[in-house]
Amino acid sequence: MTGNIQIRKYMLANVKDHVDPLTGEVNNTSLAEDAFWHFEPNNQGDVPEKYFDCAFEIGERHEIATGVKTTLPRVSGYINSIPGGAL
Repeated sequence: MTGNIQIRKYMLANVKDHVDPLTGEVNNTSLAEDAFWHFEPNNQGDVPEKYFDCAFEIGERHEIATGVKTTLPRVSGYINSIPGGAL
């Protein structure tokens, strides 16, 4: 059984192959399927949820690192929608 660390390492090495050239966004579904079929090439069943969880995490990190997506600070568990310096 493939662990999350192995899955994440594979995804980190291959995430650029799953980036939309127009938007810069990561196709998390294709990243999850690619990793699943890499580790389990003979399995024709559904992709386990852990692959999608890892793909979402890696995709988010890649988009933030490349400036496609930004994060806002969280305040009390809610996303702060007030722009910095507005107060």
